[in-house]
Amino acid sequence: MDKFIFLNSKLKNQISKTRFIQIVDNCIQNMGTKGVYHPKRLKPKWNSLTKNSEKLALLEKYVTNKKSSVGFKKLIKVKLCQKTLEAIIVENPNCVDYLSSSDVRSVCIEKFSKYINGREYLIQK
Repeated sequence: MDKFIFLNSKLKNQISKTRFIQIVDNCIQNMGTKGVYHPKRLKPKWNSLTKNSEKLALLEKYVTNKKSSVGFKKLIKVKLCQKTLEAIIVENPNCVDYLSSSDVRSVCIEKFSKYINGREYLIQK
């Protein structure tokens, strides 16, 4: 009985690959913040991709880079951590199954940990 409850709760937390890509798309489309950051390279590149596999590869390229991007730094500086791509990974840990790299989540957590506002965000999550 306990095994069934565990499996059932695990399935509830898992979202589909299509839904995950929609979440990422929504994040990218709404990432721009007037006077703070506009994703002038990421957004056009993302919008030009048609296959889900290409989109996941681009996401993985950005979030597995151990060096923080300019956009990440700008959004963290003004406490808009939830607008970053890395926040998607932190908030949806089950979605890392759709990415090929095994250390995606730890890289994202390390990025947030480098900054005071990022550490505060991690504490809230």
